[in-house]
Amino acid sequence: MAKIVKRKVQKRKMKIEGVAFLLLAIALCSVLFSSLFIRTQKNHLTMQIEDIDAECATLTEANDQLNVEIQNLISKDRVYEIASNNGLTQDDTTVINVSEGDR
Repeated sequence: MAKIVKRKVQKRKMKIEGVAFLLLAIALCSVLFSSLFIRTQKNHLTMQIEDIDAECATLTEANDQLNVEIQNLISKDRVYEIASNNGLTQDDTTVINVSEGDR
């Protein structure tokens, strides 16, 4: 009969240096990836800020143009011109000046 021989299986224990090296490698990879992620986010946000600034400048210019148009539309000369085109005249004898205290 054959003899069955059982061997003891020895577990390999990692030395403290191996664990420290592994943790250092993981930390370095984490720093690298987080640095790249933050740089990418910063670039994305910078592009968004530039787009918003450009849009703001465009809207400001449009607003200024509209203000000029409003001033042209409410000018006294334009009102008199429209009135005279419709057959209306200004009667200076019926003009009443209202002062601050009369209101």
